[in-house]
Amino acid sequence: MMSARQAEFRAAYRAQIAPAYSGLVHVALIYLIGGAALWYAAQHIHGATLAEIAVIPVVAMLANIFEWFLHAQIMHRPRPGLMGIYNRHTLAHHQFFTQDAPFHDTVRDYRIVFFPPYALIAFLVMASVGGAVLGAVWSANAGWLTVCTAAGMYMNYEFFHWCCHVHDDRIVRHLPFVNTIRRHHIAHHNTAIMMNYNMNLTYPFADWLFGTSDLNRGVLGHLFNGYDTRFIRNDLPKARSGARRPAAMAGE
Repeated sequence: MMSARQAEFRAAYRAQIAPAYSGLVHVALIYLIGGAALWYAAQHIHGATLAEIAVIPVVAMLANIFEWFLHAQIMHRPRPGLMGIYNRHTLAHHQFFTQDAPFHDTVRDYRIVFFPPYALIAFLVMASVGGAVLGAVWSANAGWLTVCTAAGMYMNYEFFHWCCHVHDDRIVRHLPFVNTIRRHHIAHHNTAIMMNYNMNLTYPFADWLFGTSDLNRGVLGHLFNGYDTRFIRNDLPKARSGARRPAAMAGE
């Protein structure tokens, strides 16, 4: 159930969204930019070897760790020069969405669900620099595969995050990986653990690797956990009785 404080914050946040804002245009821009970058990079890949193709899982793993780092050390820590990110995420996103009321109501709420499109551009610039370096020291295919993978991981991130905050989970609950991250992320919105646990938004690999998951399982158990609550750690800070059964499972 949504608290009065959360309802008041939502009303105030929605009131300051520009009238011209379109959630659907917001999402379309992200996927047009990301899709175009992926397509453009893919056009430059020719006759990739197995070694070059192996760049894909390596870059995906590094992107997963970067996602964890950004969330844990920037979005949840007030860093000088980066306070806008902290304010938007910890002080706004985590008030708009709580573990007890984690779902958006309309497409205008996409303003606080999805990153601004310029965040994708910044990410692609960083990936392109890495790809250029890899292309210079090894092969052009490896460099372009780096950009393809980075673009794909970003779009994966945005889609999974949307799945975490959508009301209806009749389909989501049956999708491997998606159901896992939905439970994982909604639990992250518990105020008792949000600063230190469940920082991944795609696959909880880095959370497993760095011990910041609320689960006590191996890596495969983390990836395919779904809505299972049997393995939640018993040493987590407690804020409310609902911490062990987040709203993701409300429809069961």
